Amino acid sequence: MSALEFDAVSVRYGKLTAVDGVSLTVPPGQVVGLVGESGSGKSTLARAAAGLAPVSAGRVLLGGVDVRRLPRRRPLQMVFQDPYSSLDPRMAVGESIAEAMPPGTSRAERRAEVARLLELVNLDPDRAAELPGRLSGGQRQRVALARALAGRPEVLIADEITSALDVSVQGAVLNLVREVQRRLSLSMLFISHNLAVVRYVSDVVAVMYLGRIVEAGPAAQVLTDPQHPYTRELLAAAPSARRNLLDDPGDDPLADTEPADPHHPPSGCRYHPRCPIGPLVHPDRTACVTADPAGDAAGRPHSAACHYAASHPTRRSA
Repeated sequence: MSALEFDAVSVRYGKLTAVDGVSLTVPPGQVVGLVGESGSGKSTLARAAAGLAPVSAGRVLLGGVDVRRLPRRRPLQMVFQDPYSSLDPRMAVGESIAEAMPPGTSRAERRAEVARLLELVNLDPDRAAELPGRLSGGQRQRVALARALAGRPEVLIADEITSALDVSVQGAVLNLVREVQRRLSLSMLFISHNLAVVRYVSDVVAVMYLGRIVEAGPAAQVLTDPQHPYTRELLAAAPSARRNLLDDPGDDPLADTEPADPHHPPSGCRYHPRCPIGPLVHPDRTACVTADPAGDAAGRPHSAACHYAASHPTRRSA
């Protein structure tokens, strides 16, 4: 087992800094859930680890080795969001899986390994001869997982792997991911915008906003006692038995506030233009506008990047 470490990683595209100085560790054999709304930089961070996005500053380490120095068949594999575009439609399922295997095995060994992997992801080995077009979205995502496992990874990155699936299928895929991770003792970075999904599979939760980690810690602690107001807002927005996403927000001044332009992030705390405990509600809290809270975040619970992390907002009606 290996740890995946992001050491002050930044990813820039021209004037846009999609990931800004992120430090995060995926411990050996554990699942780190990375959560945040669209555009926060989650997928870009994952692609940097997989060598699919340029690392402008910092390092991504796998077992203490910079991933840029690893061989092409590195012990890190990624499962992507869209099961319909992750497989070659002209290639049989078994061929796609076998293509990802390390070289040096015979044809018979590859066939046996393909069958084993299909069984591991709860698919009939006879599916190996079929084209992806004959499979459902959930079945294709299982094949994509089998293909990733064919590379014999020590670390697996799952990027929004259930978001394109029907709700009825999502639970089965999540159960499968959790079972496979535990059986193989994989280290996993699990990316989602859905806190309920992250809660189900993760040992550690990290929350990302505008390219930065704003809170991270053990999943049970972060999700029951969140320290950053953005984490609390994500939890408040999650559907529950008493509340759903179609509920009227009433007079909430933050309900329709859009994220800041990532090309021109706010000064100080990047969340302050939307924050329910910041200067929008408390004009005297000027530190939120002038000082970056990330500098001393390590000294706060969950490394929360918030000057007023201990201050909880007024509860909203449920």
